[in-house]
Amino acid sequence: MIEYKVYHKTGHGKRGGDRRSVRKKEKGRKGRGEGGTPLVARLRLAAWIAAGLLAVVLVGAACASAYSWLSRSPLFAVREIDMNRCENVTQEEVWAVVRDRGKGSIWSIPSREVAKRLAEHPWIRSASVRKAFPDRLVVRIEERHPVAMVNLDALYYVDDQGTVFKRLTAYDSKNYPILTGFSRADLLSRDAVSARNFRRSLDLLRAADAGALRQNISEVHFDPQEGYTLVTRDTGLQIRIGTMDSQKAMRRVEEAMPRIAGLGKSPAIVDLKTEGRIFVRSGE
Repeated sequence: MIEYKVYHKTGHGKRGGDRRSVRKKEKGRKGRGEGGTPLVARLRLAAWIAAGLLAVVLVGAACASAYSWLSRSPLFAVREIDMNRCENVTQEEVWAVVRDRGKGSIWSIPSREVAKRLAEHPWIRSASVRKAFPDRLVVRIEERHPVAMVNLDALYYVDDQGTVFKRLTAYDSKNYPILTGFSRADLLSRDAVSARNFRRSLDLLRAADAGALRQNISEVHFDPQEGYTLVTRDTGLQIRIGTMDSQKAMRRVEEAMPRIAGLGKSPAIVDLKTEGRIFVRSGE
């Protein structure tokens, strides 16, 4: 009898407990969203996101307004270009590029674009542009320096790196040795053999200028069959050295100098292509 009461009491309590548990779960679900996040927490998160977006918008608007004011302010108008001394590039040319690429304010000037545009100038090898607030640009230019001319249906300057960079005008100095035997097609084709032969012409010119023929070379001529010929300024003497390297060629010239000096002022051809032999004949 006691066991029966205890059994039914326990069973009844279980059933009552289950109903209370179900009611608590249903009450909990009413206070939660579908994802399981409390509704209050979701509202709080949405409020924070909205506040963040509003802050971003306000900061962006403030920055845009500040930039607009800075770009119009006369305080930041470019008034000076600090430029290194150049022989063939004027400050007026630099100003023209700056005005073309900017709107007067140092904020609106694209430094890299200005430097790139300056590098298109035939006399400029490289350029850098730096802003110095509030109103100054610092421009540093490395110029090209001609060491020779090349005849490509017209005369062009050649720098020490072998770059053909400027067509000569009536006002340009022509007091440079000339490289001949190359056509425009040879150099524009970028053929490896033509490029090598052209560089060797410059190597010979540098070697001659460092030796006994210093400042006495008027022409370096290349012929595919005969090789290289040096022509002197003073007498028009033609020194044929073939295809030997520049250092060996200059040694052969040094050895031949006593014989060459005895030729006087008469034009002549000196053939040094044969080792240990010097052939001299009158000019053609």
